[in-house]
Amino acid sequence: MALGDEQIYEELKSVLFTDNAISSEAAALAMGLVMLGSGSESAAHDMFTYAQETQHETIIRGLAIGIALISYGKEETAEDIIGKLLGHQDSILRYGGCFTLALAYCGTSNNSAIQRLLHIAVSDSSDNVRRAAVLSLGFVLLRDYSTVPTIVELLSQSHNPHVRYGTTMALGISCAGRGLQAALDVLDPLLKDPVDFVRQGATIANIFA
Repeated sequence: MALGDEQIYEELKSVLFTDNAISSEAAALAMGLVMLGSGSESAAHDMFTYAQETQHETIIRGLAIGIALISYGKEETAEDIIGKLLGHQDSILRYGGCFTLALAYCGTSNNSAIQRLLHIAVSDSSDNVRRAAVLSLGFVLLRDYSTVPTIVELLSQSHNPHVRYGTTMALGISCAGRGLQAALDVLDPLLKDPVDFVRQGATIANIFA
């Protein structure tokens, strides 16, 4: 992990190109882990290109998350691939774009990243993308965790259960181990949510927080 070893990367890429739904997805994730934080433009390009060629949703998802891992900590350097992912018609790639934005600006509290994620959270046509956008706020605000409850409070009251689930995970990620009362106050009503997976998310986040 994070060695940036080209030989290992190429071996994994050969597995990816077999286009097997299971092994190729694993290879895509492994490629991201090997190139973690490298910001490799060639690797991101290879993976983005193949994600547009394969018909397997699992492989596309693996590649999208793999690209996010490559972009970890790269901030503005990752903007090109972030733009391509977030602007794509495929919702799985937009989903990956949220995580790429989250990891590129992880812990930075970057205002532009926060605003973009909030916009996606209320406007995207895909529930999966909206959930990922809200969840991703937790990564961007890791070091400014005390602001997260205020930022996600309105989202926690959304009519969309996927958005509400995203708020539980954003709080669980950013406020883990903090015992922050404001976070627990937002999570408390979600523990009684009418939707089962929202209650599940709130329970997990409540344990972490």
